[in-house]
Amino acid sequence: MQRIGTPVVLATVLALASGAPAQALDLTVGLGAAYAPDYEGSDDYTLLPAWSLRADDLYHPDTYVRVLGTSISSNLLPDENFRVGLVARYLPDYDKVDDSRVEDLERPQEALQTGVLLGYDALPGPREDAAFEVEATYDLLHGNGGLVTPRVRYKAPLGQSFVGEALVQTSYASEDYMSNRFGVSGRDARRSGLERFNADDGLKDLTLGGQLSWIVTENWLVTGLAGYTRLLEDAEDSPIVADRGDQDQLYGGLLVNYRF
Repeated sequence: MQRIGTPVVLATVLALASGAPAQALDLTVGLGAAYAPDYEGSDDYTLLPAWSLRADDLYHPDTYVRVLGTSISSNLLPDENFRVGLVARYLPDYDKVDDSRVEDLERPQEALQTGVLLGYDALPGPREDAAFEVEATYDLLHGNGGLVTPRVRYKAPLGQSFVGEALVQTSYASEDYMSNRFGVSGRDARRSGLERFNADDGLKDLTLGGQLSWIVTENWLVTGLAGYTRLLEDAEDSPIVADRGDQDQLYGGLLVNYRF
């Protein structure tokens, strides 16, 4: 839900959905707002426009492509339980953040983390999920490393008009990823006044999140999202976080959706 990256994401959606008959698609479009840190580890929060686009039933009831802000996820395997899909997320540089000392850093460079999702859903259904998933991604823009992100999700109906979902996930980051997002080189230390810092590979974070959807009518849906991320190890110890930000990260959002 940050700036840029939208053309890349939308182009991917069109490419994935182009082989599916238009009449088979179940399309949902959402618009709203999100409140989140202005960079990973920041203690400055900003209000952002939020958007989503989901195409279900591409060529099988369990296949889908979903855009949420500048991230994309999908399942392209026509199977009731197993999931295999493409994922991507755009991460901006820090040229527009509120903290002037962090803004002075030449790094991090922007990144397009792109890869695959593998998963198994024990309770497949339109309103219920109990899934274990693993994402593995690598930066295609500048080769700045990769992430492996396992998660557990559970979604269930809460009465006739509400559907709730909870997730727990963590991320293991490579040394190149950590150096790009959390390291401070000697040159950047001189530019910003922050201490030099070498960030190694390791566990990057732990996230607890959830969402609640209110089914207003057959076509209209209102979704609230909230979550908490705790940065870990070298991500937590980086001067970008420890001196200028906060290892505890919160986010929230509200989307009004229309299902065609």
